[in-house]
Amino acid sequence: MFGGLTPAAWDALAGPRFYSTSAWLRFCAAEYGGCGDAVVRDGAAVPYVELDGPPARGPYRWGELLAARGLPAPPPGGLLVGPREGYQTHFLGEPGGVPGVIAELRERAAGRPCVALYVPTSEVELARRAGVRAPAVVLEADAWIAVDGWPGYLSRKKRYMVRSARRAFAEAGYTVKHLPLAECVGSLAVPAAKTLAKYGIDTDPDTELVALNSHAEHMGEAARVAVCFRDGGEPVGFCLYYVGTDAIFLRWAGFDYDRLSGAHEYANVVLASQLDLAAELGLRWVHAGVQAPAAKALYGARLRPLWLLDLSPDSVLAAAAEQVRRHNAQFCRRLREDPRTGGALDLETWGSIDEETG
Repeated sequence: MFGGLTPAAWDALAGPRFYSTSAWLRFCAAEYGGCGDAVVRDGAAVPYVELDGPPARGPYRWGELLAARGLPAPPPGGLLVGPREGYQTHFLGEPGGVPGVIAELRERAAGRPCVALYVPTSEVELARRAGVRAPAVVLEADAWIAVDGWPGYLSRKKRYMVRSARRAFAEAGYTVKHLPLAECVGSLAVPAAKTLAKYGIDTDPDTELVALNSHAEHMGEAARVAVCFRDGGEPVGFCLYYVGTDAIFLRWAGFDYDRLSGAHEYANVVLASQLDLAAELGLRWVHAGVQAPAAKALYGARLRPLWLLDLSPDSVLAAAAEQVRRHNAQFCRRLREDPRTGGALDLETWGSIDEETG
């Protein structure tokens, strides 16, 4: 799974990149089957998995992602580069080793597609220097909230909104407790299912209990939750998270909407409580992920692009560079022109990569 390295040696390469750690990759293998593999070469490394068809998870099916954006897509199957969950793909270790890693990935793909998903701008730049020429396609805006100085660095209006939300939350009788997931997993299935149902996902508490138990079983004590209680009753909401070496990584939030009072539950459980905890632990960031960018921007998030990058030497996207450029520019423009997110863009990471953002 780790290209011949021990888990400890692999984690030394992964560093602060939680979704590339050996523990997370083992979780992905247990969750989706197949152990995966990795290329380790010239001091650099990257995980990958071989696919006979589309990936199990919709957000990783590059054919559907590209078709939804009106772009040509490589056929299903081949090499999915990076973890199968987490929305973060990094080249690990020495930047100078990335050309050799990409060359070996292409060799192992043997003419099949070789696609990396949810790649930060810094990694796209490394791939560019390694000779990857296919245009990168922006997929999501990734939210990172700096811990140091929060909420003092927010605007006066935003600081007032944060204070008001905290006060309303407390006056509604809510409390938040940080617990190991294994201690309370059975009481979180209902809010998990109700949140997914709200966004059109057909599920039920029994199904989500299995998914929560998988985190508890395979991630052990690392899987923790901020649990929201009201007046000592059963949980009305939660946020599953993992503590990395310099950041808290938010993984999953769920709420029992029928039992909420409209007292800014999401903002307090998912964002404020995690920022408070990160400050207590001396961490630098809260990684808030790819959903609800406007709500996260209100709490100080900086939004960075995540890209799809076809590493194949004969990518079908190469002939669609202008279509890709238009898509990327439109995606960035929507965020820039939205008053809720326009000031939150991390402009350095949205800067032109071969004019891919227009």
